[in-house]
Order: sequence, then C-alpha cells, then structure tokens
Amino acid sequence: MDADGTSSKGIARSLRKLGGGFQSWVKQGLRIKELKPETALTLLNEEAEAILEDLSASPVQVLGYGVGSVAALYALIEWEKTLQLIGVVGLTQSIFRRVASYEGPEDFRKDVRLLLAPVRIGAQAFSWVAGKLETSGIGLPTSPSSSDVQTRVLQAAAKHESQPSDTEEVQKPSSESVAPINENVDFSEA
Repeated sequence: MDADGTSSKGIARSLRKLGGGFQSWVKQGLRIKELKPETALTLLNEEAEAILEDLSASPVQVLGYGVGSVAALYALIEWEKTLQLIGVVGLTQSIFRRVASYEGPEDFRKDVRLLLAPVRIGAQAFSWVAGKLETSGIGLPTSPSSSDVQTRVLQAAAKHESQPSDTEEVQKPSSESVAPINENVDFSEA
C-alpha cells in the first residue's frame, strides 16, 4: 500500500507475474493477521501495541525518567518549598522580561520612579507626623494636646486651692483613723 495507490499497483502486478502476492504469502505459511470486527477497544489495543513497539528507552532516557520521578515526588512532599521556588523563578522571569523590554534608559528611570513611589509617600507621611508632634524638654515626642491638658489641670487645682507644692510633705495616716478590714467583703463588683 502507498498513499495514492500508484506505486503499490505496479508492485502488485510485478509480484503476480513472478507468482507472488498475497495468496502465495498465505501458501508459504507466512504470518498474516486475520481481520476481526473493529471496536474501540481493539483499535486502542493496536495503537498501544504500536507505541510500545516503538519505545525502546535508552539508558539516558531511563535515567531521565528516574530523576524526573524523584523530583516530582520531592515536589509533592515539600510542596511549600516548591511553591516558593516557583514564585522566585516566576518573579525572576518577570523582572528579566521587563528589563529585556527596555528600549532606552528612560524606561529604566520610569520603572525606578514607580518602584520608589510608595517610599516617597511614606516619607511624606512621616514628615507630616513629625511636624505634628512637639517634643518635651528631653527630646521625647509628646502629643499636641499635652501642654493644654497640663494647663487645664493647673488651673483646676488653683481654683480649688489644692495645688500641691514641693515643700509639703505627704501625711501618713495614723493607725486610729484606719477602719478595720473585713475579710468577708466581696471586692469582685468593685
């Protein structure tokens, strides 16, 4: 047989003239395959047999299959590390492709500006916060309202004439003025 039948016809005529052909092949007891009804299973079986006949793995292929199987097993066992490796490889590829696509130095400058934009915004926020904070005498930051709070407390103390001075001593309570402690009192609601 051939693709369009032109060569096989000529060969068949030549074989018949020589006394050959299919009938001669059968008479000589050579191997033939009897036609069986074709089903999906028989077709698949024939295809599988043909593929297996074509496969003759070389030692290098067997070694490659073995290494690939071990790598696949390791990837399944250590899936977190595998995902990290895939992420690093993917990020590296993305960066390489981006850099390879640059047409000039202006493309690089544009990417650097884009990468540094969050840093610039963070620095602006930090300087704004630093400007809002006032420092105490020893250089520690305080809230903007602490001096207002201190002024109000001093004003309230002056109103009630209970402003403490540095010369006053703390009075110690006498033992007579202390009430006896009741051990059965429940302080859980206090």
